[in-house]
Amino acid sequence: MSERSYRAGVAVAVLSSFLTVWTTIVRDDGEGIGFFLIIMAAMVGAFAAWFRPAGMARTMLGVAVMQLLFGLAIATAPVTASTPDGPVRAMLFNGFFAMLWLTSAAFFRAAWKGDRKATAHLG
Repeated sequence: MSERSYRAGVAVAVLSSFLTVWTTIVRDDGEGIGFFLIIMAAMVGAFAAWFRPAGMARTMLGVAVMQLLFGLAIATAPVTASTPDGPVRAMLFNGFFAMLWLTSAAFFRAAWKGDRKATAHLG
């Protein structure tokens, strides 16, 4: 179970990264660097956690928070506020991606708990 959960966490994180890059290229609204920095934070965090499930869960949680804060920054920007439904669309867009990162974190957490149960059972 823990290996499946870990793989699902990786799959959701990769999907989130791919969709972020794709939508950033399609939109081309000048905010792309911030979205690329979120992906960079996920990659740096994964390496810092040595790709272990507990560290990956914390990393994905941090990336989700980063995504929401970036969305809040975009939603409150004067340029966004001047467009119709701009703040709402910005928060919905970033909220969707934050949910993907949180889903990845949940899978990594499940993998971590599965590893802990397996280790406790053996010991």
